[in-house]
Amino acid sequence: MPSDDIKLIVGDRLVVLATIEGLQAVERGTIKPGHCLVRVEKTISAEATFEGAAIISRVTGCDMHLARTLMNQLPATLQHPLYLHQAHRLVQELSKSQISAHIEC
Repeated sequence: MPSDDIKLIVGDRLVVLATIEGLQAVERGTIKPGHCLVRVEKTISAEATFEGAAIISRVTGCDMHLARTLMNQLPATLQHPLYLHQAHRLVQELSKSQISAHIEC
């Protein structure tokens, strides 16, 4: 599976494994919103705090101001509901920058 950051080009294929009900929910636009929150506990440096805000904004799509405010008020919970796979990716990316975080579902 390619990284979430890689842009697909014409000719690439994507195989989706889903139920008929799930595909119909996508067509109707009735997908349930994400329900997982990410709690950020601590960072090791000011540089990690700055990098963490950029990661949160990039992975979740939330406003950079919101991400910076969160990182400056640790420990704190990001009040931006995510799907479980998004929350896992965010925690993984934050841990690469030595930022302690966990998922609350």
